[in-house]
Formats: sequence, structure tokens, C-alpha cells
Amino acid sequence: MKRTALFCLFTLFQAIAFAQFKTVAETPLFKEPESGFAKLLQLKNGNTVVVHLTNRNGINLTFYDPQHKLAANKHHSPKYEKLKGARVNAIFETEGTIVVMVSEIEERTPILYRLVFDGTTGNLEREEKIAEADKFHFMDVRWIPEFDPVNSFAVSKDPSGDNYAVFVRRDKNEYADKNQMEVIVYNGRHQETGRAFYQPPFKYASLNYLDMAVVGEANVYILGFAYNQIAASDREGQLVLLTLANGARKLKADLLELPDNRIADSGVVRYNPVTKKLLLLGTTHIEDVDPQPYGGFLAIIDPLKAQTEQFLDIYPTEADVQKKKLYGDKNGYTGIPQDLIVQKDGGFTIIYEELITDKHVPLNAQAYTDYLLENLAVSSYDASAKLLYTSFIPKKQLLKNTSYTPFYTAHRRLSAQQLILGEQYRSFSYLHTNNKTFIFLNDAMQNEAPKNNTIAQMRTLNSGQAYALETGTPLPARKQFFGPLKKNETNTLSVFNIADYNSEQNIFVTLKLEINGKSRNTRIVWLTPEK
Repeated sequence: MKRTALFCLFTLFQAIAFAQFKTVAETPLFKEPESGFAKLLQLKNGNTVVVHLTNRNGINLTFYDPQHKLAANKHHSPKYEKLKGARVNAIFETEGTIVVMVSEIEERTPILYRLVFDGTTGNLEREEKIAEADKFHFMDVRWIPEFDPVNSFAVSKDPSGDNYAVFVRRDKNEYADKNQMEVIVYNGRHQETGRAFYQPPFKYASLNYLDMAVVGEANVYILGFAYNQIAASDREGQLVLLTLANGARKLKADLLELPDNRIADSGVVRYNPVTKKLLLLGTTHIEDVDPQPYGGFLAIIDPLKAQTEQFLDIYPTEADVQKKKLYGDKNGYTGIPQDLIVQKDGGFTIIYEELITDKHVPLNAQAYTDYLLENLAVSSYDASAKLLYTSFIPKKQLLKNTSYTPFYTAHRRLSAQQLILGEQYRSFSYLHTNNKTFIFLNDAMQNEAPKNNTIAQMRTLNSGQAYALETGTPLPARKQFFGPLKKNETNTLSVFNIADYNSEQNIFVTLKLEINGKSRNTRIVWLTPEK
């Protein structure tokens, strides 16, 4: 009865749903981009640019002026020619230029390219190799297929400034030396302002890099897990904070404690300008423990004192309650943290998602794995780290051609969305504005009124619809993102993962897919969140 009543309430919310985003402008329809990588940027000069990196035909930049009219189309054939083992590490604006950073494998060597375009004309200003990693051994070549992205480089940018940094993993040997890893810092004019090699701190030889934050005038804070490999499945180590101060030539290393002998696996770090603290959102495990305790954690770190002030229990209990109401008491919430949003008032929001691998071993056929992106949770905290609310968002999404790792949404914030066989319409995105946090996703239309108390997968794009959900309640209502359908439209979706938001203008820009029977076309749409 409880489940039935809950879904009745859920259905009632859908019946009164209305769009919370008002369309400001839109382009004419154009052919849907179906491959490569894409990102939208709203520039400080008022232009909007669509950056599309194709797999074989270079880079296309499409500019729209401040009045949202088409201003220019530019094409560039880069030195790397065709993308091989490519990763788009970053696309961002700095001092009136558009920076595209791409890594790929050439002659078994991972290389990071930086391309800089003028933000008004789209003309190429510079193109250069800025980093290389160690060459893969010949015996490893078979493990580097063209579609396996390079993971030798990481890029981070100051969200409130123009400085940025590159972290280079040169050698994958577990026995580190002083030149195994390094960090390089650049200002907004792309001039190198700092460089330092990693030196193993204290008794630990190896480092599992987690993430880094660039703060102010090129102060860089790097979080990692320093360790010694005791045995094949036994790592002994600690969290380490590596600091490269402005003008310094060496990384300062400070060891931090993790509770319960945990080992840090992955994470993202954000700087909170209100509290002047670092927030490390991560996942951990404990060796030789079965079952594993919940692995998500949040560490609040004072970077000046190099001390951990607090570890938070971030398990989203309310999401667990809501999921059990829907699916039964045996179905607890297993979502892991995916991103951390720092708000203007110093509060912060954690986004969670359930990532599930589904392996198939058919008879007389090659084994394959599907990737399931399931239920979301959103927890909001104030500046003192007090929990304000947790929202639960049920969903079921299936990926057949793409695999996502922990914190993929956080890494995609600076990077780009891969376009591959329609899977760019799955996953989700989010926005915090006007003291509200929204979740955006394309979902099966039948989930507006779920049948048999179940959530369905969006099996085809023709069965989906774009929705916005305002968090703050235990079970937020779905509202059609683009509002009522136009004449002859059967449904509309969005590639929310390439969208951009201009907080000063309060404008959100995204790519909209309009489906009319068998006809599918796209347009760029600018919208404003209603206050």
C-alpha cells in the first residue's frame, strides 16, 4: 500500500508539472551530430561557441553572436590528424581565447596537445605539444586499442580565474622516482609560471593521483594516496596533500590520515572560497574485508595547516529510505558520489549515482558487458557541513557502447561529451542557480505515470523526453524541460552533458533534439531559469 500511495503522489506531481526554464532564443534546425566530442561555451564577450572534435576530420567551431545569431563557422585540421586513443582533457575560456586540450597515442607514446583559438574570430593562435608520457612497451601495444583513452594527463582550472595546471603521469612502474610525475602551471596567457616533479614523501614510493585544485595566483593543491605495494593485493599508505605555491620549484608534501585503514581509490577536490578549505570527495575500500563498508567519504582539509579538520559520513540515508519504499527492503541504496558543487554561500551539494556492470557470457559468442546508470541522490549541506536535505531520483539507463568510471560527471565538467550511437542522451547533468539545484535527464515518458510501480528504461530515443527536477524534497517531481510539445513534435530530448550556464546573464544553453516521427533534427537553445 505504501508503494502504491507513493506512486500515486508521484503521478499527481507529473500531472501538474510545468517547465521551469523559459526559452530565450533558438537556432534553426540542423543535422544531428552523431560522433566525436562536443561542448558548448558561453564566452565573456557574449558569443556562444559550439566546439565539435570529429574523429577523423579535425575541429569545427560554430560561433553565435550575443543576439544568438550565427556569426562564423571555422574548421581546423590539427597536427594530430586522426584521433587515436584520444581523450579530450579540457575545453575552457581564458583571457578571450578558447583552449582545447587533447591527448592521444603516437608511436606508442601518450602526448598532450594544446590548441588555442581566438574567442571572437575562431582563428587558431597556437598549437603545440606541451607534455609527453613514457612510451608504452611493445608488449603492451595490444592493450592500447584506438578507443581506449589516454589516462596519462589531468587538467584543472581555477573556476574563478584564468590559471590552470597540467598533471603528468610519466611512468606506470610501481617503483617511483623523482621524475615519475610532475605538475606544470600556466597563467591565462598560456605562459608557464611553475613546474615541479613529484618526489615520494617520507617512506612511500608510489602515488595514486586523485585530483587537484588551482587556486588564485597559481597555487596548486594535489590530493593523492601515497603507498607502498606490500603484496599483489596489499597497499600500505596514507592520503597526501601536495602543494605547489606560487613561484615555488618544489612540491611540499604533507601526510593526512584516512579513518579505518581505508585506501583511497578515486576522488575530486574543490576549493571553498568562503571557508578557505579544500573539500575532497572520494571513494575508498578496506582490503580483505567482505562485505565492504560504504566507500564514499568527504574530507574537509585546511590547506594552510595541511590538516584534515573533519571526515563526514556522507551516506545518503534518505535515498536509502525512498529506494526501499519503491523496490522493497532488500534493495538498499548503493550509489557512489559523482560530483561536488560548491555554492556561493559556502554550502555544497553532493551528487550520487548507482553504477552497475552487467556481464553477459553467451554460448558460442564473445562475452560483453552492459553498463547500467541507475538511481540518483542529491544531498545539500550548508557552509558548516550540516546536512539540509537529501533527494532521491529513480532512473534506469543502459549503456552498451560506453563505460563510465567513478566521478565521470565531475571530470566531464571541464572536458567534453563523447557522441556515440545516441548514448550521449543518457546519463544526466545538473545545475545550481538561484539557490536551487536542478537535475536534468532524458527519461522514458512512461515514467511520468509508472506502470506496476516500476521505473522503465529509455530503450529508444523515440520513447524519451527531457526533464528537469528541482531537488529539495525526498522525491522531486519530473517537469518537461522544454515545456509543452510543439505542433508535430512527438518528443524532445537534450544533450545536457554538453550544456553551459552563464551565471551573470542567467542563461543556460543546450542542444535540443526534436523528433517528429522518423525525422530527427537538432537546434541550439538558450533558456533562462525562472526565479
